[in-house]
Amino acid sequence: MAPARVPDDVRRKAQRLREQIREADHAYYVLDKPRLSDSEYDALYRELQTLEAAHPGLADPASPTQRVPGTVAEGFASFTHPIPMVSIENVMSEEELREWVASTDRFLKSTGPRRYSVEPKIDGVSLELVYRDGVLVTAATRGDGTVGEDVTANARTVRSIPLRLVGPRAPARLVVRGEAYIRKADFEALNRGLEEAGEEPFANPRNCCAGSLRQLDASIPASRPIRYVAYAVAEMEGTPWRSQEEILAGLAALGLPTNEETSCATGADEVVACWGVLAGRRDRLAYEIDGVVVKENDLALQERLGLRNRSPRWAVAWKFPPRQATSLVERVVWTVGRTGVVTPSADLTPTALAGVTVSRATLHNADEIVRLGLKEGDPVLIERAGDVIPKVLRVLTEKRTGRERAVRVPDACPECKAGLVKAEGKVALRCPNLACPAQAVRALIHFASRLGADIRGLGEKQAEQLWRLGLAKDPADLFTLEAGQLVELERLGEKSAANLLAQIDAARQLPLDRLLFAFGIPEVGERAARVLARAFGHLERLAGATREELLEVDEVGAVLADTLTEWFSRDATKRLLTKLKQAGVSSTPVNAPQGGAFAGLTVVLTGTLEALSRDEAKALIEAQGGRAGSSISAKTHLVVAGPGAGSKLKAAKELGLEVIDEAEFMRRAGRGA
Repeated sequence: MAPARVPDDVRRKAQRLREQIREADHAYYVLDKPRLSDSEYDALYRELQTLEAAHPGLADPASPTQRVPGTVAEGFASFTHPIPMVSIENVMSEEELREWVASTDRFLKSTGPRRYSVEPKIDGVSLELVYRDGVLVTAATRGDGTVGEDVTANARTVRSIPLRLVGPRAPARLVVRGEAYIRKADFEALNRGLEEAGEEPFANPRNCCAGSLRQLDASIPASRPIRYVAYAVAEMEGTPWRSQEEILAGLAALGLPTNEETSCATGADEVVACWGVLAGRRDRLAYEIDGVVVKENDLALQERLGLRNRSPRWAVAWKFPPRQATSLVERVVWTVGRTGVVTPSADLTPTALAGVTVSRATLHNADEIVRLGLKEGDPVLIERAGDVIPKVLRVLTEKRTGRERAVRVPDACPECKAGLVKAEGKVALRCPNLACPAQAVRALIHFASRLGADIRGLGEKQAEQLWRLGLAKDPADLFTLEAGQLVELERLGEKSAANLLAQIDAARQLPLDRLLFAFGIPEVGERAARVLARAFGHLERLAGATREELLEVDEVGAVLADTLTEWFSRDATKRLLTKLKQAGVSSTPVNAPQGGAFAGLTVVLTGTLEALSRDEAKALIEAQGGRAGSSISAKTHLVVAGPGAGSKLKAAKELGLEVIDEAEFMRRAGRGA
């Protein structure tokens, strides 16, 4: 059945929504200048989803709603790069850089100083993008330089990569090269979440980024804070650009992110100066760089210089000195996190490293101590790369004195002395005592965080004092505080106390997703909180949901379902929810549309749909007041079965559920003949 003609006003509205969402993504992920609040963005996104579901003729692979596919790939196809992605030679000193400049002068028989593009060398993963008629069609890893892996589905989830180029003059074919990477702060937040969940953290941002892009399930990279920066053009039909400088400006005009730290330099002296500026700013940049890439700016001269030993003669990477140092582990200390995970770290002899003095390094978990063979008193090699807190790379066993002491792994919580537990399949030790002081203080801090209740002015020191004085033992107590109590806190005058009370009062009503995030439930980050809020709408419905009902929600797996049912069943949780309600704290419900053909129904799709994509069908269900389930259970009301339906259809028949085909589904939704 051919899709019905889309009215012009509807098509214009969809185009306007897509442009608004693309501009918001570009402002947030590329320019770092957010234009919309989360709620405003979500409203636009859902409006577009509903519109596209109601009008299949609007289908567009470059629509923002098509970023995250709902299927898991069986494996990656290979992709042959149109031009090999060769490696760039390294230079390690000013002397070597000047020799490279002199060698290109000799090759070109050049006598005057030339211009160079000096670009930060981001420590990420090479990624090539292919656009056809302005639309992203392929993304591939570097691989061996000639053949890489086709990771298009994963690259589409990276919001700084445009699915469609902007401007009226997008080239018919454009092959762009760039770097996928993760910012330092995002990486640290991701690792904190993993450690709190008892999972193994990533070693560094680059490993995390590379591993994410090679996941067969595109929802995994979609959940990670990957960004992209373009730095070169491999192929372009009718290229108008004559220099690297023009390439970067042209790519930016097409909506591709480029690096704002790039500069142009004339002659070796200016290149050296640019390198020094970036080396000095290295620690203040939001992302990790390990040097600069120096390129001949003139594309015609690049062509003349060509390749040498499979590396371009026209570019070099001038690396920064290694950010490593040796130190001494004075002792291993164990600290308790918000979710009870007990984490070891090494107290070091204060050591100068990358421009700062460090006295502590992360050890992640007890298994890492065993892997390193670490003892207290050990000489160690430490590195500060990607993390603000350094990590121990290896023990310098050859420098041991014999006075080193074995590290004692605790069996009791260092704060409350409760016996520690280690869940099956987890690497972390955890304190099970929900009244543990360390957990309580960190729970207050997390509740007040920006993505939670956003209570500005309530930091670590204030939370510790409130807990110590017995004024706030849990987040609900914050809403009973009075000005007279707050002025007793150190460094908190009457004006600051009044401001803090105003912030607390403003947090009495929160969107459900922010309240869920603020609770600090293990496994429930920003994305999971939003999914749950949309699926259940009200806190009471979520709190009373069974494991089976939770599993019916897309993106909710067994681990999250078990965690939620256990958390909401706790007596401590029930007391907290009661206290919050008594204090006047409530959540803004996320309501499903009222009325509609599927109002109040859970509808499961199985098999192949012909008139609609799976996402379009789910959006149509939600637009008609229903909920799109992912698995069959006694709570399922209706099953839509297309060709190829298998185990879900069999389970539906065994349960005696109503099963309809796609044509009937469309008819009930008011879309059929």
